[in-house]
Amino acid sequence: MAEEDPKKVFEKGLAMLKRGYPGDAVDYLEKAMEKGLRSSACYSWLGLAAARSGRYIISKAEDFCMKAIKMDFYWPQYYLNLAEVYLIWGKKERAVKTLEEGLKIDRDNFDILNELERIGVRRRPLIPFFSRSNSINRYLGKILYTLGVGR
Repeated sequence: MAEEDPKKVFEKGLAMLKRGYPGDAVDYLEKAMEKGLRSSACYSWLGLAAARSGRYIISKAEDFCMKAIKMDFYWPQYYLNLAEVYLIWGKKERAVKTLEEGLKIDRDNFDILNELERIGVRRRPLIPFFSRSNSINRYLGKILYTLGVGR
């Protein structure tokens, strides 16, 4: 790792993570931080790499991701990274809440919406004071689905 520019070291770490080598990504991302790159992106991706690699305890990976969100809360990708950490940890409910927080920043974010669909989050019932199985909610849901009306 002879690279001296911390941004280039960070980019290599990110590339390693995206190629499926989270352990190597952790090495590069830690090196970028040692060289002075303390960006929110570095913290977020380090948290995800740490969780995927198992090199840190999962709560440390969560801490990295949370720090990134505290630094720059307006990046939807950081919420996706933290949600994946929670899913690795087996905390689906926390992952869903995190993704919903991300939607508050960008309500039409394609990646967050896809992730919510992938992990199987259902929409709230149309009439919240009736149960999901109530015939009124079921009938209205079928009508709106047929019409192609989304919420």
